[in-house]
Amino acid sequence: MYSKKVIFTDLDGTLINDNYSFEPASRALKFIRELEIPLIIVSSKTRTEIEVYRKKLFNNHPFISENGGAIFIPVNYFKKENRKAVYSIIQLGVSYKKLKKTLRKIKKQVPLKSFSDMTAEELAKDSGLSLREARLAKKREFDEAFRLENKKDEEKIIRLIRKYKLSYTRGGRYYHILGDNDKGRAVKLLSELYKEKFGKIFTIGLGDSYNDIPMLKKTKKSFLVKSPRDWNKKIIHLLKMDNKNYKRAELLYWNSIKVLRKFQLSNGAILASSLRGRYPFVYPRDHSICILGLIDAGLRKQARKALNFILKSQNRNGSFPQRLDKKGNDASYKSIQLDNTGFVLYAFAKYVKEFKDYDFLKKNKNKIRRAINYLHNHLHKKNLFFTPNSVHEFPPLEEGLEIWANAVCFGALKQLSSVGIKTSFDLDKIKKSINRYFWNKEYFIKNIRLKESSSVVREIDASAYALADFNVFDDDNEKIIETVKKIEKELWHKKIGGICRYPKHIGRNNGGWGPWPHFTLMLCRHYIKNGNRKKADKYLNWVIDIAYKRLLPEHISLKKDFEKWVDEYKKAGLLRKDREIMIRNIRKNKMYKEKGLAYSVLPLTWPHAEFIRTWLSYKKKFYDE
Repeated sequence: MYSKKVIFTDLDGTLINDNYSFEPASRALKFIRELEIPLIIVSSKTRTEIEVYRKKLFNNHPFISENGGAIFIPVNYFKKENRKAVYSIIQLGVSYKKLKKTLRKIKKQVPLKSFSDMTAEELAKDSGLSLREARLAKKREFDEAFRLENKKDEEKIIRLIRKYKLSYTRGGRYYHILGDNDKGRAVKLLSELYKEKFGKIFTIGLGDSYNDIPMLKKTKKSFLVKSPRDWNKKIIHLLKMDNKNYKRAELLYWNSIKVLRKFQLSNGAILASSLRGRYPFVYPRDHSICILGLIDAGLRKQARKALNFILKSQNRNGSFPQRLDKKGNDASYKSIQLDNTGFVLYAFAKYVKEFKDYDFLKKNKNKIRRAINYLHNHLHKKNLFFTPNSVHEFPPLEEGLEIWANAVCFGALKQLSSVGIKTSFDLDKIKKSINRYFWNKEYFIKNIRLKESSSVVREIDASAYALADFNVFDDDNEKIIETVKKIEKELWHKKIGGICRYPKHIGRNNGGWGPWPHFTLMLCRHYIKNGNRKKADKYLNWVIDIAYKRLLPEHISLKKDFEKWVDEYKKAGLLRKDREIMIRNIRKNKMYKEKGLAYSVLPLTWPHAEFIRTWLSYKKKFYDE
């Protein structure tokens, strides 16, 4: 599961220089915004001072003022709140009134000058702040800043501050008197709130002086920096933004999360495409794969919501519809596909296992049992699952004992057993049958048709890799390796690159025959798992290269193949409304006009979910993240 990065940073001498400018750190700040990494300002400055910098930085995240005196959280940031206030405030420090009163007593014994002693003009001259900034600096709430007239009095004033049971810290220019609070305590508390929101987090701290040490101790990775230029260098190196390929992948990763969140409706439904695209519906297969992407990204709340939506759509017989409208009503136009039910079970078990949400399991146990029974009713005497349709939604090719459906259902049952749901299935027998009936001594075949269609679909199909993707066999299994070699040899597009789903002569090439990003990413995971970085890079970089404005299509075809398909379907009277929408969208895309490439359904949520899963797997394997 992905660890959400959260950056905590001091301001003076760290993110801003002596001229109070953050310009030397602008490159790293740009990456942080693009990667949607929360940047938390933790400063000795006041609320009003920090707000000025937040505005300049386009920062809408929480912040910590006056050395941990208070945490300011924008309303509705972590949860929805029905109130008009700008912030939810967690006060950790004592009142400014008490601090001023104590400092007046101390001043009788030690010469010092506090902010409250100075006019705005005097403070501006003393600190180098502008007059406006000096006025903001005087609006203190939880600490008081002061300057000693004689540095030899440092030990004496520390002793007096402690006598009054208060604390002190020293920043770059001034000392501060404060209560029992520090930057570290505030950072720890705010980190806990981020954990509640994102699950796993990776905290980064940057500071430049003594008063930043408590903050740096509470972050997993901390840096003492010398200047904003140093800050910029540390962040860029840490985020690997100095690596061109890493940077491109990371930016596509974060946009993929944006796509999933954008296409998830308030009821939990995840649309396959935009409402103006070809697929403004929920397909349980696509929906479940998107849930897997959300799980890997650590987005527990969104994954649970999506599972709730799909579980409500269950048919009485335990299956799930071929298609749903955005409200969850059955909008199927084809026969039920067994892998849809398998996918919902698989995503459910993965969610429970990853987030240990056993209350959710208990709540939905009856629905899970009905779905398992449905699978049982489709187990053929050969110990293989029968499906009337499958991943390509092409019954003439897929009705029968089909490889993808068998892989998904096997994977689902295996995952369910890992969260304590026992079934009567003998997985060893199913695995032996898959090996016996699908292996043709060269590669795993696509389908065994039954009854009046009795025949074997022996053409290589990208969906055969599902046997490894859903853990029927390991990726280093010789038969999987040979199957992947066959897929790459036969289905890698010679002109465009990328993996096509099946050979061109099969037909039914909606939008023209060509490569599919999500099948390409599935095979990329094969090379990742086997440690073949060169091959993994080939597949991953192809997907990154073809992304249009960080969006991934369903598939791509050459312009001539696309127009040939349009002509064929037009003459045959097969251009339904959804296909006409797709044709219009393809022809007006810049890639069609300038590159001669037909981008079908841009964006499609499925490949974005696959990219999330693949990039996280790649980083874990090759970057040890």
